Amino acid sequence: MTPAQRRELIHGCKEVSHSAVTIVTWSVVTGIAMAKSTLTVQQAIAMSLLVYAGSAQLAALPLIAVGTPIWVILLTSFMVNLRFVIFSLGLQAHFSYLSLWRRTLLGYFTTDFSYLAHLKRFPKPQSQAELAEDQEHLRLYSMIGFQATNWTCWQIGSITGILLASQIPNDWGLGFAGAVALIVIIGPMLDRASARWAAVTAGVIAVMTYGMPFRLNIILAIVSALVVGMILDKSPKEAVIS
Repeated sequence: MTPAQRRELIHGCKEVSHSAVTIVTWSVVTGIAMAKSTLTVQQAIAMSLLVYAGSAQLAALPLIAVGTPIWVILLTSFMVNLRFVIFSLGLQAHFSYLSLWRRTLLGYFTTDFSYLAHLKRFPKPQSQAELAEDQEHLRLYSMIGFQATNWTCWQIGSITGILLASQIPNDWGLGFAGAVALIVIIGPMLDRASARWAAVTAGVIAVMTYGMPFRLNIILAIVSALVVGMILDKSPKEAVIS
């Protein structure tokens, strides 16, 4: 690793470390929820390492517990994680030069924090000329720093929550704690009018359709939010209420 690559890696680690408290809080709540579900400790740890998607894990756990059909669990998890498809499309132009297995690894490690941190620092992908000059692939090392710190913080918190869950009373209201942690994560992402209106739409639809079976209200809320977000993103800026 060259000195320049090392600097980029360290910068990425430091940048995401500023959000370490939020990441660990959310992951501890997710770990506790997994441990207190029908999963064994070994299954919960495996889910943390392999799935690595807190929102999808929390959405799937109640469905697994009540024996929901597998297609509903998969569909719910897919819808909850649909934003990662958008993340992947956004990053594709930045890292399309990498081999398939490297892009697959980047896809696995990509999270909300690493995606936003990367685009904040590098809003536009490199041109062919810039890419040819960047022989050290410094942007890649910056991204690795973002992702490595995020993954490490998440797994530390998640596995800690799994192992200590038996020491926490069930009446502490973990659902409320999880909602608070999720709000902390989502809040900074509502940085434009379309995102705020999409969030409001999702909340209203989820509440209005709360009684739907298999928690299909979550899927309906996500679809509605995506539609509103895409429509407003395509609208002229002066037409969108800030």
